[in-house]
Amino acid sequence: MKTIILVGGGHSHLYCLKKHIQKRDENVKWILISPSRHQYYSGMFSGYTEGIYPLEETRIDLERLCEEAGCDFVASAVLSIDPDQQHLLTDKGDIFTYDFVSFDIGSRNDSMEIEGLHEHNLPIKPNYRFPEQIEKLHNSRKTVFIGGGAASIEMALSLKAWKVDNGYGDHSVSVVHSSPLLKKAGSFSSKKITEVVSSKEITLYDGHVEKVDGTHVFTEDGASIDYDEVIFLGGPKAPPLFASSILPTDEKGFLLVNSYLQSVEYPNVFGTGDCATLKDFPDVPKNGVTAVRQGPVLWKNLNGAAAKGKIIPFEPQKRYLAIMSIGDKKGFLTYGSFSLVSRWAWRLKNWIDERFVGRYGG
Repeated sequence: MKTIILVGGGHSHLYCLKKHIQKRDENVKWILISPSRHQYYSGMFSGYTEGIYPLEETRIDLERLCEEAGCDFVASAVLSIDPDQQHLLTDKGDIFTYDFVSFDIGSRNDSMEIEGLHEHNLPIKPNYRFPEQIEKLHNSRKTVFIGGGAASIEMALSLKAWKVDNGYGDHSVSVVHSSPLLKKAGSFSSKKITEVVSSKEITLYDGHVEKVDGTHVFTEDGASIDYDEVIFLGGPKAPPLFASSILPTDEKGFLLVNSYLQSVEYPNVFGTGDCATLKDFPDVPKNGVTAVRQGPVLWKNLNGAAAKGKIIPFEPQKRYLAIMSIGDKKGFLTYGSFSLVSRWAWRLKNWIDERFVGRYGG
């Protein structure tokens, strides 16, 4: 009997578990290893922060899903992998042997490039950390977000909306960014989202953060911003697991995979989502849209590899629809260089998000 181990409860692995409910191969044993029983859906992080969703509506019960799929669930974190011996070591000291293993463990919201950040940053990734940290943001009188991308802007706007709704409008929310907001969406969208952020009385600091201490964020041009909580959302950072292994990684430490989602040197090791970089398409965004689309390919390839059958390549999209929640049940929709602000965009996002969580049992 072959053993397939899924490490992490990310979007692609959720798809595989759901498909396994519908189609089981009794010659293959499936195991899911994840540090938390619940997988929190990143698309609802902003809505939970704003107070729109209760916690139970934002998460998926991995143990229950595994039970339905006939898959073993192990509540542990994988600390290391030996791809030659095909062993995994967990934080509880257990060793698991696999025939095939797939990683969908997300990324970190941290940066070792900024002096002092690691000691003072509020970690919300891996995402099982998220719920316990939101209360700190709600209580923070001065919150500083580092990063000018969608994750940072969306969280800042959602937090500000919560504070205004709950009588804490005097609490400051700031964003420090070293490039135009939503730069990858184009200059038109960048200008539009900058206007939105400014209209919500969120303070913008244009500069590169070079140091963080216990009370202040310092930029290279001399700005000093005091804070109660600081959170880095300046782009995904690689999980430490791969750097401590012999698995090939890209220059940033992400697992390097081919178009079939296999490690470039170990074809029985797969990787999807934020934790992996496609060798032939290194600029593919590490976001939920990519991870969701990789799910069907991963399912076919894990089963194909186990049966010594056909596997298929993943083909990235050139453009994709993205919707940010910007507070007060309004959405900021982008598609390529096109963007708009509307309530129906938020309703569409809400429908997509609720359907995703509902599909996997909530």
